[in-house]
Amino acid sequence: MPEMVLLCGDESFTCTAVSVKSYRRYTEIMERNTGESAAEAFDANMQILKEVFSVTGNTLSKADAVAILSTSKMIHFVMQDVIGRKFLELNPERAEPEEREESAFDEYDEENGYNDLEAERKNIWKILRDNLDRVVKMCIRVMKNSYQDCMDADIITLLDYVAFELRTIKENERK
Repeated sequence: MPEMVLLCGDESFTCTAVSVKSYRRYTEIMERNTGESAAEAFDANMQILKEVFSVTGNTLSKADAVAILSTSKMIHFVMQDVIGRKFLELNPERAEPEEREESAFDEYDEENGYNDLEAERKNIWKILRDNLDRVVKMCIRVMKNSYQDCMDADIITLLDYVAFELRTIKENERK
């Protein structure tokens, strides 16, 4: 995982691992964020920064806008492109997503509520959170860890372990 750094005035905060708890919180914030206004998006990014770097709003107020935006962008990259891909590795035989072709009626359908693209986007975050909860349950059963230990664990390490267990499940059954 790339190292993430947040500069807040004279202080800097570093994040080298994302906990399961932080990732779960990220999905909750993203599900609630409709992105209808810049203020709402900024507020969501501030909540995410507080969660990932374990800082207060007072500390974040010392950061300049460029630091907040660039660090937020890095967090979104890690959460969606790095960790999201780890979830995809758990199911290597998944079907490829279908390409959606544009239609002349798409704009009309959306205006009249026939297709709810916003609901689909929100559901993605719920699906990720539900899958994360399943991974945590599995790790509690297999690794005999407590719920708190799983929530504090580095999510990338945990997903790598689950992927390994799934790849070697047939070998383990033969023994």
